[in-house]
Amino acid sequence: MNGFQLQADAYRKAAEQGKITQEQADKECKVFDFLATCDDEDICNLFNSSAFNEIAKSYMRLAVRELADEGVIDEEQATAVRNRYSLLFDEKRAQEVI
Repeated sequence: MNGFQLQADAYRKAAEQGKITQEQADKECKVFDFLATCDDEDICNLFNSSAFNEIAKSYMRLAVRELADEGVIDEEQATAVRNRYSLLFDEKRAQEVI
């Protein structure tokens, strides 16, 4: 049993206990049950599919914006990080960066 299967089981248990609806549990379990069947290569291929690119880039933009707002990095550095990050998505596959 892997972590994804444990997550699915936890959602099923939460539904049984009435902490969440069965519909919520089914939605979450659908994803975690699928991920439980995937190996590392499958996970990398999911990421390479670009299905998660905008989400990952949004996290990065938020982190860079917060660092700039806090004065940790300046705007020129923030721009450099955003540009490099976007470029890496085009140049590297997930298998190469992990």
